[in-house]
Amino acid sequence: MENDGPDDLRQSDNALTIISDPSTLPHIALLVIFSGSLYVAMNIDVFGSERQGSAMFVSLSLSYFLAALIRPTRLGRLLLSVEDDIEGVVNRNYIIRGAIKTLPVIAVASIIWYGLNAILTNENLNDLKIILAFLFIAMSLFQGLTLNLGWIEYGKKNRGRPRGSKSGVYSSVFRIVISLLLFTPLVWWFGYGAVNPLNADFLTNLVWFVFLLTIVLLGVLMERYTKSSREEPGVDGVARDRVFFLIFITSCWHILSSWRRVPFTLDQSSFGLLLEEGILMAITVILTVWSLTKKGNKRGLKIFQGQSAVYWGVCFGLAYSGSVSSLTVLSEGSLMTTTAIGHAITATVMLAMCPIALSRVGILEEFEEQLEITEPSLNPETVPYDQAAVVQESDDDDIVEIVS
Repeated sequence: MENDGPDDLRQSDNALTIISDPSTLPHIALLVIFSGSLYVAMNIDVFGSERQGSAMFVSLSLSYFLAALIRPTRLGRLLLSVEDDIEGVVNRNYIIRGAIKTLPVIAVASIIWYGLNAILTNENLNDLKIILAFLFIAMSLFQGLTLNLGWIEYGKKNRGRPRGSKSGVYSSVFRIVISLLLFTPLVWWFGYGAVNPLNADFLTNLVWFVFLLTIVLLGVLMERYTKSSREEPGVDGVARDRVFFLIFITSCWHILSSWRRVPFTLDQSSFGLLLEEGILMAITVILTVWSLTKKGNKRGLKIFQGQSAVYWGVCFGLAYSGSVSSLTVLSEGSLMTTTAIGHAITATVMLAMCPIALSRVGILEEFEEQLEITEPSLNPETVPYDQAAVVQESDDDDIVEIVS
């Protein structure tokens, strides 16, 4: 089998382009369709799907694992990718061809599912559901790491010359205020149901006041926790400020998602929860694709380059959806309770690993390549300021410097 040429990997540094590429879009659609339908089927136990659902999720995830491995080959392209000579995706011809390209993955998943049923008894299938439920914790941890890796790649792409971090009192207060301005409308929408907060009872007001206070306290704590990492000499401190802010905002979104799902807050509709989980999963898959593609390009691993990264992302998405569904069924709880735990774990990992993530951002390109090879912790102070030319420098105002 021949490998694809360079043209197939020419857009490997642009995750959004890769994910929205018509040649792989049917597989993203398959992730959405199977994740939602299998979750619903397991909860209402349609035709024994409560027992079989975990096996189906495992089978689909493994099939996309195999798809990611063969995608760089000519056979993988022939079996999995829709030809790019089709104009547009909203037409019958594209839909038919896209459905055909998902058939090999579905066929492999069916074979794996049949094998699991032939080997495992009904009791063992229930054990598989338990394994997936425990995997939920690991997947939540991995989601936090993946999000941080994605923001690391963003920071590397937008780094500039060595310059100081804006970590003074004014800048710290400014970032916290921006965080409050971003989350206050979300609290009004999700917490109060988009009604006048003055009409809410005391408990509701207390719950959401405590949430906003938590954001402030976390902001102060994280400013101090990451200060030494952002003020390290010889690095682009502004790039580290940006990545820090993005990690903080993303983790706060997960905290908000967890906060909304605890019993003392306003109940949310199942559709709204599924929609939000879909958005968060999409962000995770995009950042997974981005980080895998970057690593694959640097280390010459074709199975992680270009569109192959999409299949790894779908593999992760199906495994995570299966773990959420299995834990929800086993605990006889709700999607709210299950995902509240997951979001809290993800936010904790992101915040705890923030200094380590920042240490990979804003360093000079030559030093970064050396760091990739040697891996031990090195001190950027040893790199002269004039060792590399400016990659990118922004002279915009404070808001752009922090969040762009």
